[in-house]
Amino acid sequence: MIHDPIVMLDNLILSLSDSLDLVHPCAVDHQQRVAYIALRLGHAMGFNPGAQADLMYAAVLHDIGVLSVEEKIATMKAGFEEHRYHTELGADLLCRFSLFKKASDLVRIHHHSWGEEEAWDETGPNVRLSGNAIHLADYIDRFIQRNTSILGQVKAIRSEVARREGTLFSPDLVKCFQELAIQESFWLDFTSSRIYRVLLDMIAWPRVELQLDELEQIGMIFSHIVDFRSPYTATHSAGVATVARELAKRMYFSEKDCRLMLVAGSLHDLGKVAVPNSILEKPGKLDPGEFDVIRAHTYFTYQILSTIGGFEDIAKWASFHHERLDGKGYPFHLNGSELSLGSRIMCVADVFTAVAENRPYRRGTERKETLPILLNLVKSGSLDGNIIKILEDNYEEIDNIRAGVQKIYSADYKNLIALRSLCSFNV
Repeated sequence: MIHDPIVMLDNLILSLSDSLDLVHPCAVDHQQRVAYIALRLGHAMGFNPGAQADLMYAAVLHDIGVLSVEEKIATMKAGFEEHRYHTELGADLLCRFSLFKKASDLVRIHHHSWGEEEAWDETGPNVRLSGNAIHLADYIDRFIQRNTSILGQVKAIRSEVARREGTLFSPDLVKCFQELAIQESFWLDFTSSRIYRVLLDMIAWPRVELQLDELEQIGMIFSHIVDFRSPYTATHSAGVATVARELAKRMYFSEKDCRLMLVAGSLHDLGKVAVPNSILEKPGKLDPGEFDVIRAHTYFTYQILSTIGGFEDIAKWASFHHERLDGKGYPFHLNGSELSLGSRIMCVADVFTAVAENRPYRRGTERKETLPILLNLVKSGSLDGNIIKILEDNYEEIDNIRAGVQKIYSADYKNLIALRSLCSFNV
């Protein structure tokens, strides 16, 4: 099977942060532009290397709790943040990964105003300053006009930030920003199409080589980002990942490769972050334009995952789940000779889960209904008959494991809805 992947945390996080900004032209590079300004502030303020790394992790993922396309556009265009529940959700997601505990604290407070003393509780001064650096950077990127030359906007930006000194932003951070803002290079780096590379060169990243447990944790976090946007998809990636792993086990993949298949399944729909909820939740048939949007999601999944060192095979397993053996799938129209066994397994896992899982508008199908659907897809030349035979021979066991995992994820989704309602009420 595949070689042991060497996956570095910095490369993984910067690549996955791109997925959060796929939603609309107004959000392109937003996470990384915010990280750039926040890091420049942190460096100028004398933050130690560990604090700079935590600031980077938090800044490039600060909007991880904004789940839908519609919410992201509203957040980017709003004059001030009106959806504070996303900071709580983002912090909750990040704290599930051991290396993001401190970043989680920064995300939770990154929309607190500096002068809002009652909001800070017992937050330490260093955490408070880092969180406010993200707030300032986020405010600046949402303030600028993206279709206008950045250098022509500097005077207005500096004036706007000065106006918010002491209320929204720390006076020390404002002073630091004003000194940075006189440099043309500061703004040209900020708007650079190569900002990914700019960020990699800015700090001495801690060399963190991710282990399998950590890859699984990150895969779970991003599956939540994709699935928890809608009750229609709330547990789908968890189901696909579980079925793919179980099929791989029964096709004699190594234990390590089975776990990597789980990661690939968790990330297989990552490109759906660019699909509006109005399409995901449409009760009727999609029109041609809407289906075009859906067909693009696996392309975006591949573009994101294939930039991560060590993810070469995982990217293919995850991204080719709508390809078909007869070459009539999408978006690459690969045929059977071009699809690895791992990709073929993911194709089966996705179709099986989609028809067998419960959705808000219907009950999932049972064996007597599911197998004819899958066997017809084998006859038409779409799915691999050998994999379907493995699924048929182990149907009840695999289906029960899938249902059990999805039940756990469903409970997690209900907790999210409760958190969202509570935060909205408090606002």
